[in-house]
Amino acid sequence: MRVRVSAVFEREGEILCMKYIYGGKEVFALPGGGVDQDIPLQEAIVNEWRDELGVKLDAGAVIMIGEAPATKRHPQTLHVIFEALEIRGTPKIRPDNTHSLDIAWVPIEKLAGTPLYPDVGRKLFDCLTAQPRRSLEFIGNCMERGFW
Repeated sequence: MRVRVSAVFEREGEILCMKYIYGGKEVFALPGGGVDQDIPLQEAIVNEWRDELGVKLDAGAVIMIGEAPATKRHPQTLHVIFEALEIRGTPKIRPDNTHSLDIAWVPIEKLAGTPLYPDVGRKLFDCLTAQPRRSLEFIGNCMERGFW
């Protein structure tokens, strides 16, 4: 199973996305990428944002986990979506590290109808507008005491 991490950074009622054109249509992705073997998830998301957007990311709690079944073109993928607490720097596409065309600020109220990868726009809208907001605790090492 492939693991992909991404993060959601909200500013003034919008979230930061990466813009692509697929099949002649504009689509958006939560910034992130695949996780290489032996790389901790939070380190992977920080690295992806640095490499693709040129910013330093402070990753918070996990706000969503989703599974994408395998298809003929793509392996089964586990998506782990973190909250981005803060970014330092100005996000801009670094073409040497991504095929994205540009960044885009997508209004939260339009998420349900936005073509988003992973396809979590409706759930993300619910998550970002819920009061109080819910998150999942991320345990960076759930084997630290070494009982096994």
